[in-house]
Parts: sequence; structure tokens; C-alpha cells
Amino acid sequence: MTDSQTNQMEDLNGAAGDADDSFDDIAMASTGINMLLNNGFDEAFALFDKYKNESPLMHSGYSFVFFMQALMSFEEEKLAEAQKVLQETEKKCSSNSGLVKSFRKKFSKKKKSESSLTLEERITNQVIVADCILYQAVLVFTNQDIPSYVKGGWLLRKAWKIYEKLHKEMEQLTETIAQNKINRLPTSFSSSVDPVRRTSQDASGPTHGDVNGSVTEDDVDGELSPDVLSRLLGAVNFGYGTFQLCISMVPPKILKLIEFLGFEGDREVGLNCLEFTSHSKDMKAPLATLALLWYHTVLRPFFALDGANQTQAGTKEAEAIIKEKEKEFTNSSLFMFFQGRIHRLEKKNDLSLKLYKRALVEARGQREVELMCLYEISWCHILKLEWKEAQEGFIRLQKESKWSQAYYTYLVAVCIGSQGELDAAHDIFHKVPGLIKRKNNQIEAFVAHRAEKFKKQKPTVEHCRLLTLEMIFLWHALPTCTPEEISPLLKVCDMQIDHNLMPLKCLLEGSLYKELGSDEMAINCLKEAIARHQGKKEDVYIPAFTNFELACIYMKKPETYHLAKQHLQAVKDNYKDYDFENRLSVRVNNALRRLKSQSATAV
Repeated sequence: MTDSQTNQMEDLNGAAGDADDSFDDIAMASTGINMLLNNGFDEAFALFDKYKNESPLMHSGYSFVFFMQALMSFEEEKLAEAQKVLQETEKKCSSNSGLVKSFRKKFSKKKKSESSLTLEERITNQVIVADCILYQAVLVFTNQDIPSYVKGGWLLRKAWKIYEKLHKEMEQLTETIAQNKINRLPTSFSSSVDPVRRTSQDASGPTHGDVNGSVTEDDVDGELSPDVLSRLLGAVNFGYGTFQLCISMVPPKILKLIEFLGFEGDREVGLNCLEFTSHSKDMKAPLATLALLWYHTVLRPFFALDGANQTQAGTKEAEAIIKEKEKEFTNSSLFMFFQGRIHRLEKKNDLSLKLYKRALVEARGQREVELMCLYEISWCHILKLEWKEAQEGFIRLQKESKWSQAYYTYLVAVCIGSQGELDAAHDIFHKVPGLIKRKNNQIEAFVAHRAEKFKKQKPTVEHCRLLTLEMIFLWHALPTCTPEEISPLLKVCDMQIDHNLMPLKCLLEGSLYKELGSDEMAINCLKEAIARHQGKKEDVYIPAFTNFELACIYMKKPETYHLAKQHLQAVKDNYKDYDFENRLSVRVNNALRRLKSQSATAV
């Protein structure tokens, strides 16, 4: 935490100790969020904890700290704790519960009866309720199984109904102001309102006020200045934008349910909303910035949202965001983390490693951020086949992280085995199945299945190194490797002589040649992978992913678009219930959408 933040917190604490009218929870909440993102995690939590019962905004900041911890750690205890705190905030801010009266402070500095809420307060409370429900949906989605997607879908519907109503109300407010010529919206946010208003109208028809949400001229005249309206728009747009990105993560299997629930995602509208909020004076402005960085550096490349061959898409946008905000977050470990992500996507892995290490130092004492950085550092070493260095990081994660002992233990085993310590690796593989915590966790199910093979058979160095490369492929990290880094990976494939692992070897070789631009070699290897897998019942993911890799190659040229479509359709029609089906189905769906657009352009 910077000296200026410390001084600002002291000023706010002093102000809070004076009369009730001087309590500025908007400024205090914004300060808390900024501290949270500037390595002042403990200080931010202490601030929100101290004043969580003073106003809904402070309570929402308090619950967001838990949400952020859970999202960074993925640990079951923190996920459950965050759900509980979010539900508490939702209940306290619900206009129907009456519990909002328990807050001793109010947003406005005006004197008024305990039972009344200003228009600003009511809208703010509704935004907080919708945000809490949305955050709960995000946490549910982390399980990445069908029941979780269904439950998360229903939560999203609840949040959507509130956001939809609020968007209508914001539209009515802006129209009332325009009609009465009281104030004019600043140009900085007037353009951002349009996509939100348009989306609300498209989804629900013309705007109509209701009994609980109607807006009168007196409301506007008496309570809402342009600054307040701008802040409220920022608050609404954050939740709505995040909502749209959540929908983009839902696999195709659930899209029909999503449509049945009454909403669909619009990525561009969501991004516009988050962009608007990031420049607003709402407390969630820096969180919108963080969400945009996460989208551009994690979501876009992992799910191939811009097309199968556009891994670096989003890096320019992310770089622009960081440059714009660098004065506010100069030493922020989280911003360094995203800078590291940008360099990874740009294949500058040495520079990426340096930034992750700097972020690790700056994050000292912030356990979740430390572990997140340590994970990326270990992966940088994996990409370089520096097994000893990677092993050290995964051992620490195995000891300190409560997310998945099975996953980190498996990674330790393949790193140790890759160094030739086969007895030790064999013993560690034995432990993996017994460490499974959740039956429906895709990652744990996969590593347990892999480890089971070595209960009777001691692994070889070649086995372990190929399994290391398999993880690099499945985590979509091959596109972040330079040609110089890919060459040693090809040698790992060349070492493999086990007949049972030939389909995997061919898939990995084909993917490596694809990254090198040797498309003819890649196609031959990938076709061989499918041929060698015929008749096998295990590792169904191999032909499914192989077809996708072939489609990626054929999507490069218009004359082979029809072949790309054939292979993408083959994934959808021929393979079910395989490892990591959900993540591949999202990529396939995006690729088909992109292919349709490219085909129309080509014609």
C-alpha cells in the first residue's frame, strides 16, 4: 500500500469518527478497492470489515474480498465461505427483507426517516444484490460440470432480471433529464449507455416504469446529479458486462438452457459496459479494469474466442489498459501478473518469468496472489523443460494450496520422473487417486486416470516427459512457445516408443508442427493419431482434440474451409463424455461461428 493510500485511509477513518453526515462511504469503498489491488490486501480487508455494517457499499466491498480470494485460490473452503458472505450481503441489501434498516449510515448526507430510502440508495442496493448473485454464479461455474452450469444458469437468470430492470430505469432517468433539460449527460459516458439501452429494448421491448421502480421528476430534481447518475451507470454496467463474459464461458451444451432462461450473451456490449465502468467514479472501476485484463489475457486465448489461430488476440488491448492505469497501480502484483500473461502470449517467456517473479515479491503476504504467481512461474519452467525448477514450485503449491492436492501431486510426479528419479515418481503416482476431493472435477479425474496406469507399471523417463508435454498441450500453452522452445518438445516426442502412447505422441507432434507452420507434416501426424486410436476405448479426448487441431489448420485458407467444418462437426457428432469436453466444445463452437463469418466474407 502506498503512502498516499495510507494517508487517505487515515483521513477517511477520521471522517468516519465524526458526525454521521460526514461519513463518505463512496470514497471509503473506492479507497478500499484500490488498496486491494495495490498489494494492500490486509489493509483493505480490515477497512471493509470495520465498516461493513455502516453501509451497503462497505458490506459489498467486504463480501467482494472473500469472492476475490475464492476466485484466485479455487479452494473449497474459500469458495464455500465466499458463497456464505455473498448471501449475507445479498440478504442485507434486499429491499424486501427490511434488513437494510440495520445499516447505521446512509449514502446521502441528508437527514431523513430511518424507513425511507433515496432513489440513489435503492438503485445502489439493487445493484449490490444483483452483483452478489452474479458472483455466486461465477463461483458455482468454477466446478466446470453440468450440474454446476445448470445451477449457475439459474443464478444468472436471477441476476439478469435485476440488471434488466435497472437498465430500464437508467434509461428512464436519462430520458427524464433530457426531456426536462435539467442536466445533460457528459460525453464520456453517454456513448456507453447506448448499447445497454439497446440490449434492454431488444430483450424486453419498450421501456415501462413499474410500481417499485418508477421515476418521477421530483426524484431527478431532488436527488440525482449528473455525477451520481454517472456513478450509478458505472455500477450497473460492471455487473452487466461481467454477466456477458460469464455467458461467453458457458459450453454449448448449456446454451439451450441459457436461451430457455430468457437471455443470451453479447460480448461486444459486455466489453463496452466494462470499458465504461473502468473510467467511471464507481468503486468497481478498478475491478472493471481487472475484468478486462482477465478477459483479454486469459479468456480470449484459452477458449479461442477470436478464432483458433488468433492466440495473441487481445494483447494490444491489454497493453493499452495497463499503460493507461500504470500510475494508479505502479507496483500492483496483480497488474504485474497480467503483464506477465501478455508477454507469455507474445512468446516472450523469459520476460514473462521475470515479471511473475517480481509480482511474487510484491505479493508477499497475500497468499492467494503468491500462489497464483508461483503457478505461472512453474509453468514457465515447464515450457522450457526445466523440470527441477518446475518441481520446486509445484511442491510448494502441493503443500500450501488447498485447491487440488491430486493435481499438484501429479505434476510433481511427472517432473520428478522426467529427471530420471523413477522410483520416487512411481511412489508419488500411487498417491494421486487417493487425493481426489471432488468426483466431478475434470482435472482431478484426468490426473487420477493417468496415475492409475502406473500403479502396476513403473513409469519410464520417456513416459513422464510425454505426460509433461501432454499437460502443456491440454492447457493450450503450445501457442506461447517460440520455435526455439518447440524444438526440444519435438525431441520429447521422438523419444517415445511405447506402442500404447502412439496416438498421444502423434497428436502432440502434429500440434507442434502446426505451431511451427509445417502444415503438411502436422496434417500427416494428426491423421496418424486418429488412425492409431481406432479401436481403442481409452483417451477418447485424443481423436476429439485431434480433429480440432486439423480444423485449425484448414481454417487458414478459404479453399479448405469445408474441411475445417467437417472436422469441427466431427467433434460435435462423434465424441461424447471425454476428458475436458466442456472446454473443447466452447472452442469448437467459437470456431464454427468464426468459420461461418469467414466463409461469408470470402464469398
